[in-house]
Amino acid sequence: NSLTILLVSISISTTLLSSGINAEYGLYETVELKAISEDSEPVLVTMFGSEPVTQETMDVEEDEEGGEVWKSANQITEDLITLSTAPKAKWTTLCNLETIKKRNKPVEPPTAPKAAPFFLTTTRDLVPKFVVEEKEEDGNTEKMKPVRDMESEFQRVIMQSSDPSEVLKFLDSSSPSFIDIELQSLAPMDGGSHELVEKFLDFLLSGLQLRSNYDMVQAYLAVFLKYNRKYLIETRSLHDKLRNLKSLHSDTWTDLQLKIQECLCVTNFLKNATL
Repeated sequence: NSLTILLVSISISTTLLSSGINAEYGLYETVELKAISEDSEPVLVTMFGSEPVTQETMDVEEDEEGGEVWKSANQITEDLITLSTAPKAKWTTLCNLETIKKRNKPVEPPTAPKAAPFFLTTTRDLVPKFVVEEKEEDGNTEKMKPVRDMESEFQRVIMQSSDPSEVLKFLDSSSPSFIDIELQSLAPMDGGSHELVEKFLDFLLSGLQLRSNYDMVQAYLAVFLKYNRKYLIETRSLHDKLRNLKSLHSDTWTDLQLKIQECLCVTNFLKNATL
């Protein structure tokens, strides 16, 4: 059979030549196009290993111009670990707030000159002399941490709300410095109470179980343990919850680590495999 050349193309470097011929067998066959009837319904095609999209996993809103805007759900499935929409700088600043304060602290802070009094005190001697006031040195140089007398808004939210999403929403709207101060004030010796520590532990347990806002919950957990670990060790009634927190944290982190390792293995295989 004679072959008919349909097209010819040459590369820019003039080293490769490609041609298209008319043969009985080809890579692409003829595709017939026909109009879609008005009564036909679209068929949902999902990717391998994925679940079909339902109304629960997809939220559609209307913008100001009347068009539809697609909005993803906060948590697609309970098996997945979802990160927060907060900027990365927020939880990194919260975990390294002390280091940032030390780095930004000036070496020699500016000191204002002493203002001389208008009337100088003198002694009642034959030869008057100026009186030099001596400052009394306090032997106890240790700084005492101020203790609060009133309940803060953060403490009220923890005690009154039973939904962990409300506490998380309040923390997401707060600054890292505010969160750092509040987590320091949970224990009884710092102006808090035993109930506040227990309530915040319940919040951390619920946050890890939901697997939502995983990065922010990890940051809150790290700061909470840094300031309250001594009280947690000494209080035996909280040890059961701490064991549950440790087990849940290990399970979620192991699951996340395995998924990351699986993705890295597939990526390395596709990069290095000879196909």
